[in-house]
Amino acid sequence: MIYSGQGFGSGMDGSLHSKPTFSGGGEQNKAGTLFVSSLEKGFRVLEAFREAPGDLGLTEIALRTGLDKSAAQRFTNTLHQLGYLEKDARSRRYRPASRLMDFSYTFLHQSRLAEIAVVRLINASKVHGTTVNLCEMIDTNIIYTVRIPHSRASYPATVPGRRMPASSTSGGMAILAFRPANEVASIIAASERRAMTPNTITDADAIMDRIDEARDQGFGFGVGQALPQEISVAAPVLDSQGYAVAAVQVPVYLPQWSAEEARAKIAPLVMETARSISGVLASES
Repeated sequence: MIYSGQGFGSGMDGSLHSKPTFSGGGEQNKAGTLFVSSLEKGFRVLEAFREAPGDLGLTEIALRTGLDKSAAQRFTNTLHQLGYLEKDARSRRYRPASRLMDFSYTFLHQSRLAEIAVVRLINASKVHGTTVNLCEMIDTNIIYTVRIPHSRASYPATVPGRRMPASSTSGGMAILAFRPANEVASIIAASERRAMTPNTITDADAIMDRIDEARDQGFGFGVGQALPQEISVAAPVLDSQGYAVAAVQVPVYLPQWSAEEARAKIAPLVMETARSISGVLASES
């Protein structure tokens, strides 16, 4: 799953920044002379902790990364020495260190999209007292980059950086509805499409129908797709060319909300919020 720098958008200073697009190209792009495999292996070690249930030992890190134990030890120790991993002196197990927050800060500090969105997301969250998220595409997933939680939100629902399959989420539907057809087809073909709940739609044709519906109505909508009681509504944030760069997403929950009520109240809210963000982006391009 490779992103290539196809398509360009103007930066705030008038320069051009590559817009990553999904090409599903496997390993072939890694053969180039500019690809540093040792750097990739270091990031692989960091990524091993993303869905880990807790701290990890070297054997577990080796299994999760596909590295032999000797290589896993070298990369893990280097990351520990640099301050990105903490090591328990007694158990000799590792966990992420607070220095990793530097990456999150750097991304959000440099993100004009996040800067434009955050006040509008806060205002939207006050309308019905709901969580409001901004999500973007990464590989075949969406990733939540800005999250404005409501007061009763569970901890995982408040943490930026969480990934969810685009094919199972309203945010994914909203974004893919405003992407080129060949890009959408590649993403759906490469997606794992696993059932997250008994109601998750996994059939590729049915997912494409959901994307078409999102394009027609201007928002993605799902009930029980990612979480059993969740009603999720999302609208696309578009650049000046009509290309979806993100989505504004609001989750509400059964039985406090019905699907009909969410369509009537949440859909207009996410569309209005997304249009406001899109308008600023377009004016600055």
